[in-house]
Amino acid sequence: MVATRGDGYAFVYFPTGWPAEIRLNKLSAKTIKAIWYDPRTGKSGIPEIMEAKGIRKFTPPSSGRGKDWILILDDASKNFKMPGE
Repeated sequence: MVATRGDGYAFVYFPTGWPAEIRLNKLSAKTIKAIWYDPRTGKSGIPEIMEAKGIRKFTPPSSGRGKDWILILDDASKNFKMPGE
């Protein structure tokens, strides 16, 4: 897995769809919007809003060879556009 973060966002690349635990308090936000993005189709899932505290396990919608995903974690207060908008 590979991840990057900036002011109010983080991208986590899941190359095989395996789950991972992520520390949500590493983003400087009170609430986070989490979205799964499928790089194979260019489509995004339904956003989920959550508190930015503790550790949370994220499991991609599918797993296995050739089933990569990108988890987008945004500061919900920044109202970033979803991928493809």
